[in-house]
This record gives sequence, C-alpha cells and structure tokens, in this order.
Amino acid sequence: MKLRNFLLACGSLIKKILSPYFSTKIIIKAFVGAILISNFILADVLGGEILNFISPFFAIAGFYFLLKFDRRGFFWTGFFIGIIWFYWISFSLVYYELSYLIPLEILAIGIIYGALFLIAGIPAQIWLKALLLILVSNIHPFGFNWLNLEAIFVPGIFAPNLLALAFIFAAILCLFYVKNRFKFIAFAALLACAVQYGTPNFKTLPFEVKLANTDVPQELKWAKQLKNEFINQNLAIIDEAINAGFRAIILPESAFPVYMTHERNLTSELLEKSQKIAIVTGALARENGTNYNSAFFFDRGKMRRLDKFILVPFGEEIPLPAFARDLINKIFFGGAKDFETASAPGDYEIDGVKIRNAICYEATRDELFAGKFDVMIAVTNNGWFVPSTEPNLQRILLKYYATKYGKAIYHSANGSPSEIITPKQGLFDKFFR
Repeated sequence: MKLRNFLLACGSLIKKILSPYFSTKIIIKAFVGAILISNFILADVLGGEILNFISPFFAIAGFYFLLKFDRRGFFWTGFFIGIIWFYWISFSLVYYELSYLIPLEILAIGIIYGALFLIAGIPAQIWLKALLLILVSNIHPFGFNWLNLEAIFVPGIFAPNLLALAFIFAAILCLFYVKNRFKFIAFAALLACAVQYGTPNFKTLPFEVKLANTDVPQELKWAKQLKNEFINQNLAIIDEAINAGFRAIILPESAFPVYMTHERNLTSELLEKSQKIAIVTGALARENGTNYNSAFFFDRGKMRRLDKFILVPFGEEIPLPAFARDLINKIFFGGAKDFETASAPGDYEIDGVKIRNAICYEATRDELFAGKFDVMIAVTNNGWFVPSTEPNLQRILLKYYATKYGKAIYHSANGSPSEIITPKQGLFDKFFR
C-alpha cells in the first residue's frame, strides 16, 4: 500500500511538472520559430537568388521570437529544430532491419536538442538566453557537430562565423532593450557589422579534375551478385576520364564495394590506369582483423591508403563506454566491431599540390582543417539517407568550413550531386566585380 501511494505521488508530481510543457499555443509558436530558423535548408532545396537573399532574415525573425519564449518555448523550438535538421539520421536503420525504431529515434533526436535549448531558456534575462543559446549550440551530443547556428547564415549577405552571429544577436537584443526610435537604427547598424564584405583567398587545383557522381541505392551497394557490375561501371568511368584528358578523377566513398586490400586483380588494374590518370576512390580496408573506411590514391603506378580519421557517431562507431558499446553492437549489429581510425588526417600530392583527404562526415570537422594543405578532396556516400535533406545540410556545412578556412573542397558523392565547393563570396565581390 505504501509503495502504491508512493508511485501515485510520483506520478502526480511528474504530471504537474510536465503538463505546462504541453500547451498547444506554445507548441505551435515554437514550431513556427523552428521553421523560420531552419528555413535555410529549404532555401537550399529550392534554390534561387531571392530565397538565398531573404533566408537569413527569416532566421533572424525566428531567433527574435525564440528569445521571447520561456523555457517551455525553448524546449519545443529545440525539439522541432532537432527533428527538422536531423530526422534523416534514422533512415540508416532501414539497412539494419530496424525500421520499427525510426519513430523512436526521431523522437529521441528531438528530445536531446530540446533539452539543449531548454538549458538556454532557463534564465529570465533575454540577453543571457541569447548568450546561452550560442554556448549550448557548441555542445555536440555524442560528438555530432552538425547543429551549427553560424551555418544558418551561409545563404545571404551575412558572414557565417561566430563574430557575425554575435552581431546578429546583439542587433536582435536592441529590439528588446532599446526603447526609443533609435533601436531600429542600432538594429540596422549591428546587422551591417555582420555582413560579409570580402571573399577569403583560396587555391584550386591547377589541372582538370573529373568529379564522378554515382547514384547507387544503399540496399544494392553491397549485393554480392552486383559487385562485378559496380566495379566495371567504375572502371568505365575512369576510362572515360582518361579519354577526355583529365589529370585526376575522384570517385565517391565506397565507390568500389570491396575490401580493396583483398582485391589484387582490381588494385593491379587501377595501378595500371594510374599511369594515365590519378585516381582517388573510396573502398573498405581490412588489416589484422580490423576494418577501416578508407580512400585509396593511385598515381603513376603507386598506391596509398588513407583511413578515415573521424568516424560517424552511431554510424561507424558507438560513442559510449566499452560495456554499452559492446552490448549495442551485439543486440543490434550482430556483434560487429566499430571501424578503426587513422592516427591523423591524411594528405597526398598531385603535381606538387598538397591535398587533404576527407571521407564524408569528417569533412565537416575542424580537426580536418588543421595544418597546411592547398585543397581538400572529400568523398561521400549519401545513399544511406536519400531521399532527404541531408545532402543539402551537408552542402551548407561544407560551404561553411570552406569559408571559415579559405579552402576549396572537391566533393564527389553517391546519391547527391558532386561539386567543387568554394568559400562564400563576399558582398563587394558579388555585386561590384
């Protein structure tokens, strides 16, 4: 009887704490705010100069509404932002026969980011909410760093960096704290300080490069009966690039659905072709019972293997203590082990140009831009997540890092367009040159 009363009391307390969060009015307002803040993804999907220009102003309106919310509004805004930005993460469960967990994973994503925003919404002071929002956006659950408020301003005229974000938030705060007619002047002046006026200097490859683009569905990529067909398709793409006179060709992540380290005939053929063209391609590697997600570089009859340095959380590694990691791998992934990593980012050279190797997710990590190099070549397999907005968010983040570090990124992808991503063009360069 005592236990029953205790449980009833706990249930009543939980209901009392949570019930204020389930206000329809608050949820609707938070959803609208989340849509405004997240509009940059839709703008990239739809394209067009007009949408590109107005996108950041919608985001600014979204942040203005967010700062007016209490902690409940902050939670729901973060909840919806988490889902709008990252719902597609759950799609990979299909390929592990865990589709039934997709709704639960999407819900978990929303709750995690809702909790982060809730922290920022605790203070009563609006300026402190703004400061905490910037701080908590730099908390990366399980090492996944794609919640990036600075990247929201990759479209439009504003600089996608922390200083510009601070000016934008300061401009918004003027609307709350400056009570006379000068608040709009202060608002405009601070926004002007956030504009990106110049374009970072960057280098490009001084020779012709073929960026291969494939569209192999993930459910077919590792089908044994199709292995030779995919290999022959890739070899044909390489031959076409040779005939067209390209100096180098870049194929996507896992373009060859094999353990390249165990394919002597294939590597021999690629080494032979590398006498005519430099080849960068993704494939798996296996060494001493350990698996690696790798890029292979063939040039002038020589081969180099460059292993991935930063793995995808819950995609290539389980970022939890060993006992939890092993349990999850045993229950959901048949006892499979996590991939292993390189000890440092990998570089190679083509005709004296130093190139930084990046495989998919790690191209959106600061660590990959450390040290000196000329350009980055990134290979990606987006087949895990299409159709979705994941390639659009990835493209925006690559543009953000290209701008931040002044680097051109040559991006070859499966399941989404391949392209050369360069730093964002400044206002003066765009309109006056």
